[in-house]
Amino acid sequence: MGIASVIAVLIVQFHDQWKVHEWHQVLGISDFDPPGERLKTLDDWQMRLAPGQLTVEQQQLMGGLLNELQRLKVDVELEPEVHDRYGGIWSPNQRLIRVNPRMLQSPQSLLKTLSHESIHVAQSCRPNMIDGMNSRPLGLAIDARAKQWVDQSPLYQQSPSDRQVEYEAYSYDDQPQFVIQLLQKYCQRPMVF
Repeated sequence: MGIASVIAVLIVQFHDQWKVHEWHQVLGISDFDPPGERLKTLDDWQMRLAPGQLTVEQQQLMGGLLNELQRLKVDVELEPEVHDRYGGIWSPNQRLIRVNPRMLQSPQSLLKTLSHESIHVAQSCRPNMIDGMNSRPLGLAIDARAKQWVDQSPLYQQSPSDRQVEYEAYSYDDQPQFVIQLLQKYCQRPMVF
């Protein structure tokens, strides 16, 4: 790799880290926030839910998502405190999905949040590029209702360049089986930083 290539890689890395920093500021996340609890398996999550709260189908889908994330060396963390800023967030530089404990109130919300953030993981996996950095659109078809919701959300008004990845994530976050297929297709190997 020549010096120009190294410089180009460093510029891309810096830009991607800056975008993550901007998002963290918008969402009120500090690098000094206390760590949450890492929950790796379906059993770990079921211990946080009321008994029998997940249906058999939800268990299979959530287990499949968690298995794919483990394969990619992506951790999932339950944040220490409930808040209203977001349901979940993908932090590519930490290889970490953070889930708001509020999502435990509804298995559907938890599965949808995990699916949504897993789409962002798939958007971060790119062959022949730096893996694990900011999400990039996959070129998926966009649902008109998802596009309208993102366009009207105050959360995305400050970052119009991030809307395309959100269009995709909101279009498919209710299809966990498809999200598992996206992870398998776009993330052939564990992410490298």
